[in-house]
Amino acid sequence: MTVGLLACGNERGQRFDFSGTVATGSGDDAGQYIKAWISETDVKKDFPKINEKKVAPDLFAFYSNREFSPAWNTNTAQELLNLLQHLDREGLNPEAYPIQELRSLLDTARTDRASAESVARLDVWLSASYLKLADMIATGKVNPDKFGKSWHIKPQAPDTLYTHLQKAVNGRIDASLDYFRPRFAQYNKLRQHLQTYQKILDEGGWPTIEKGDKLKPGDADSRLATIRKRLYLTGDLATPPDQWQQPTLFDSLLVKAVNRYQARNGLAVEAAITDNLVAVMNVPVETRLKQIMLNLDRIRWFASGDMPDTYVLVNIPEYRLRVYEGGKAIKQMKVVVGKEMNATPIFSDMIEYAEFSPYWNVPTSIATKELWPKIKASTGYQRRHHYEILDGWGNNARVVSRSRVNWNNLSSYRIRQKPGPWNALGKVKFMFPNEYAIYLHDTPADHLFDERERAFSHGCIRVEDPAWMADWLFPQFTRQQVTEKMNNNRHEVVRLDKKIPVYIFYLTTFEDEEGRLNFREDLYELDKQLTSEFDSMI
Repeated sequence: MTVGLLACGNERGQRFDFSGTVATGSGDDAGQYIKAWISETDVKKDFPKINEKKVAPDLFAFYSNREFSPAWNTNTAQELLNLLQHLDREGLNPEAYPIQELRSLLDTARTDRASAESVARLDVWLSASYLKLADMIATGKVNPDKFGKSWHIKPQAPDTLYTHLQKAVNGRIDASLDYFRPRFAQYNKLRQHLQTYQKILDEGGWPTIEKGDKLKPGDADSRLATIRKRLYLTGDLATPPDQWQQPTLFDSLLVKAVNRYQARNGLAVEAAITDNLVAVMNVPVETRLKQIMLNLDRIRWFASGDMPDTYVLVNIPEYRLRVYEGGKAIKQMKVVVGKEMNATPIFSDMIEYAEFSPYWNVPTSIATKELWPKIKASTGYQRRHHYEILDGWGNNARVVSRSRVNWNNLSSYRIRQKPGPWNALGKVKFMFPNEYAIYLHDTPADHLFDERERAFSHGCIRVEDPAWMADWLFPQFTRQQVTEKMNNNRHEVVRLDKKIPVYIFYLTTFEDEEGRLNFREDLYELDKQLTSEFDSMI
């Protein structure tokens, strides 16, 4: 008897002859199995590698809408299997899905031995696998709630997954999954680099470079041939091996390749090969692949749906801020971020206003540990550093003299620093009120921007070019007006006409404006924390 394996799917799918006990209308019999197994809250059948309770609502909505008839056919089933087999291209593990079991059921369905129950099982398992994959692409493999102390951007759970499942069974599987893929441009860029590094791994990886003396231009050393090969594999050296005339010489072409590698790895750019550079080049390709995968998952937490047209993004491990308009970075600048012990939290918010010539209300933790002891010990410290003491934190708090402070009840007081060139916040701060008391601000310590690693703050983010930021945020002012507001020492609050999204983010690998894949040190060890969770889940 001939029935369709989900005849309501792609009409071009192969049809099957079911023998044995399958009665007339075995497609309907398969539907009866599906109806018996699925409810709005649970699936009364074991499907390994599937969280049945999680997919049950969408499975019920999908199948009830089609009167529980099978939905897949050979073409669409094979297409989904092919996609699952190559999930490493998405930075995910194919072993998390029942590929072998699905293939076995599909092979059976292509013969005359398939029962209605096996057809139903294959159909539901395919649908559940699609739902699992769509949810994983949309929200990440690992739940970011496990990192609540540092990570405060929550992915948006996709709704109406079953409507996209319908598109999948109609033969548009990968296109339907595009809906769930992050629109943040770095996601697809990293997917491409993932394939490049996977190819390097498949071809044997890169060679290990021996330690040795520091090498400078003009030096000759047998290790340089290995270094050339290492740099050639990752595209830092464009000249192919058959054109190397003196592979053991540190010539000008190798200097350029070394500098390119140093720049995209956040290292000091210098005409030298040091032990530190060799150690970074010797990081295995497997480790770099995992690093890309971890950052892809982190982007899934961050970029649910479309990105706004205009936004500000700070990448903490890169110590850099970018301003985006129309999906393109129009400006970038260096930033100083929180020290490891005062880590800048990862979150998103909206820039609402700026304070020109700001006061600095010293956080209680800093006041307790650093300022109160100095103010108490020295009668001149407060005056020299332009601090004043207030009798509370409210708007009606009054300035009081040092002599009137009750040193046994310091929690009743607030220390703030007056506006001026001495102020720790500089001449302007950009506010996006949040529970972490984090904001962007100027700094009088401009010399810190000359440092390669810039984790020096107590958590807030110091920006290299605050005048440009103010000019961009307030187009109603001329640059001269902005400069005047920043330098007149008169505190002024100016609200934006339209709030601007700001993202404080954490990427240890990314593509730069020149199309180069960059890697950075795991400043707050978030990659290290994520790795154990990522590897333990399938």
